[in-house]
Amino acid sequence: MRSLGAIVICTIRELLRKKDFYVLFMLTGGFLAFFASQDFFGVQGISRYMVDMGYSISVFFSALVAILTSSRQLPSELSSHTVYPLLAKPISRQMIITAKFLGSFTASVVSFSLFFLVFLYFYLSSGLSGSFVLPAQSYLLGILLMGMVCALAVFFSNFLTLSATVTVSLMLYIAMVNFSSQMRDLYIHSIGAMSFLGGIIYYVLPHFEFFDIRVRVVHAWDALSPGLLASIALYAFIYCSVLLVISGALFKRREL
Repeated sequence: MRSLGAIVICTIRELLRKKDFYVLFMLTGGFLAFFASQDFFGVQGISRYMVDMGYSISVFFSALVAILTSSRQLPSELSSHTVYPLLAKPISRQMIITAKFLGSFTASVVSFSLFFLVFLYFYLSSGLSGSFVLPAQSYLLGILLMGMVCALAVFFSNFLTLSATVTVSLMLYIAMVNFSSQMRDLYIHSIGAMSFLGGIIYYVLPHFEFFDIRVRVVHAWDALSPGLLASIALYAFIYCSVLLVISGALFKRREL
């Protein structure tokens, strides 16, 4: 457990040393400050759209930090040969994968929390705030989203280069958030083998859109039911667990 905790702490320190986190944090604050006017372009009610954009920017930059942090964990250990001292300790390769995930996930949650605080200030100052249940649920779902993103990036880093891992993870995140419904319609309206294959691909891919409730937050709709919230959390836990187990199996078969 000490080795596990040490890896987590080192990952958080690595995040704080990287300039990309501070650049994205300042960009988030700058964008939200720019959108802060409720009379943007003189259009009445535009503040809802500005809050929507602010939420999207905060979550996207948080996911980007999570991808960058997670993607460099294994490649940096292998390129610097610091993985060998870890393997010399009584720690399995599966534990290394788990520790790398937990470290990236913890660092990403810290990053997301800061981004979300900036958004929350913007949200409260917009005059749209009502119940705090929806913002609290969106924060919880954001944490689960960071876990999904981190697990996916750690998985890809087992067999892709650093740049390829970042590119593939980011493209998959953008595609699933924006085009998941189109992908579902495509396989539903297909026939035969294409429908079967499309269904497998659709359900295997990570559904990041499950964690996006910005429309509910912006328009002050009803909060998610506890059962639905628990189902999304269970989906995230199972998906992350499967990815980590597969990542551990791939890492065990890797020649070092």
